[in-house]
Amino acid sequence: MKRLLAVALVVLAAPAWAQRTELTLQAGYTTPGNIEQKALSIQELEIEGGFTWGFAATHFFSPRLGAELSWVQQETGVSLSTSSGSATLFDMKLAQLHGGLVYQFGSEEARLKPFVSVGLGASFLSARDMDGETKLSMGLGAGLRWLPRKSIGARFQARYNPTYLNDSSSDYCDPFGFCQSWLHQFELTGGVVLRF
Repeated sequence: MKRLLAVALVVLAAPAWAQRTELTLQAGYTTPGNIEQKALSIQELEIEGGFTWGFAATHFFSPRLGAELSWVQQETGVSLSTSSGSATLFDMKLAQLHGGLVYQFGSEEARLKPFVSVGLGASFLSARDMDGETKLSMGLGAGLRWLPRKSIGARFQARYNPTYLNDSSSDYCDPFGFCQSWLHQFELTGGVVLRF
């Protein structure tokens, strides 16, 4: 009897759970991340900016507070500039997987909902003919959700994504014998929100 009651409660609660669950498909741009310490002849060394895409799955436990899992990937490269010119040294992918919290403002019925988010997770750096690396990363963001209907909407956000490098043996941050503690990048994305 207790099991049957527990199953009934889960089934009855499912519509309420689903009404607060969202999947966001997003795309945008991530800014370049400069590698700050340079040799005298190098004017600029950076992980290039580029197209970014991914998704976020969010569940709101209350009208304002939710938990989020996000994954984004940027197709990029490491580039070098000197007085003679510039070139991409190698192409790479930078992916991030973060878990975090989202806090939204406004009433539950509001169509426009500003929000802030904080997350922690990992950055995955990979390139052809090089070993992949996993680094600690964070995400601090803010944005706006527009929900004209119960089941669909749009989301726009800006997020600061620092990645902790601090590894002088890293091929990604140390191609010439120097490195820095953090790689600083900003991500601007927009996407479609599907509510279940």
